[in-house]
Amino acid sequence: MKRHVPILFVPLVLAFAAVGCGSNAPPPATVSITQSPTSATPFPATDKTNRVAALDDSAVFSIRGDELVRLEPQTYAVLSAWPREKGMVSISAVSPGGRWVALTDHTGSYSAEQRQTQLTVFDAEAGSATSHLALSGDVRPEAFSVDGRLVFALDDRGDHYRVQTIRLATGERYDTSDRDKTLEPEDMHGVTVRGVYNANRTVLATLYRNPGDDNEPAFVHILDLIHGWSYCADLPPPFGTGTPGSDQIEITAADTAVVTATEASRVAEIHIVEVLTPSATPITVKYRDGALG
Repeated sequence: MKRHVPILFVPLVLAFAAVGCGSNAPPPATVSITQSPTSATPFPATDKTNRVAALDDSAVFSIRGDELVRLEPQTYAVLSAWPREKGMVSISAVSPGGRWVALTDHTGSYSAEQRQTQLTVFDAEAGSATSHLALSGDVRPEAFSVDGRLVFALDDRGDHYRVQTIRLATGERYDTSDRDKTLEPEDMHGVTVRGVYNANRTVLATLYRNPGDDNEPAFVHILDLIHGWSYCADLPPPFGTGTPGSDQIEITAADTAVVTATEASRVAEIHIVEVLTPSATPITVKYRDGALG
C-alpha cells in the first residue's frame, strides 16, 4: 500500500506534506529543425491518434505510417519527419523543447502481464535514435532528466506500480529515490490527473487521484529532474473526492504547486522548491479556501 505519514496541521492553514511514494539549470533549448519533411501532406488537426505533446505544450510529435513526425504545436503543420524506428508504435514521453522522444512497442493500456518493453529514445536535434533498451515488465516512460541522460518511468505491477529511473547509457534501472534518503522505495497507487513543469523545467509535479484511500484520496508526486529524486505530498479530502476533472494543478512563478478542489473551493499550496534539497523534514503545505489563481 501507499505509505502515509499523518498530516500535521499548524494553526488553521499550515500543514506539512506527508511523505508518500516515488541548483536551477537553464531550461532545455528549443530544437532547431533543419530537416525538411519527407512528406508535404498536411497533418489533420482533428487526428489525435498517437499525437503526444510535451507537458508544457512546447513540442508535439506523432507517428504517421512509417514516420515519426514533428508538428507545429498550434497548427499541427508538419515541421519535420524521420523514418520510424522498427517496432516502435507508441510515443510515451516528449521532453520540453522537443529534443528527446521516448517511444515503445506497446499499444493501448499498460498491463502487469506484459513481460517486456522495448524502449527507443529519439534525439530530434541529431535526427537519430540514441538508445535502444529491452526492459523487463510493462514500463511507461513519463519524463526525461534535464540533461537527457535519465528517463523516469512507471513500472506496472498489477495492483500497484513503482516510479523508476532508467540510465539510458547503460540500461541500469532502479527505483527512484525519495528526497529523504532514509526511506525505502514504496508501492504506488493512483490515477494521473495532470503533470506540470515549473518555469525552468527542472521540476515536474503530477497530480494523482487515489480513490482507494479515504483519508488521503489525492497526492502530488514531485520529481526533481536535475538530481533524480522525488517526493509525494498527500492531500486530504475534499481533494480527490469530486467528480473527475474537478481537481486542478498549476505551478506559480515562485515554484509553488497550487492544487484546487474546484467543487469544494479548497486550495492546497505546496512549496516544491523545498524538494531541491535532500531532507527528512516534510514539505510545507498551506490550505485555504478559494480558487485556482
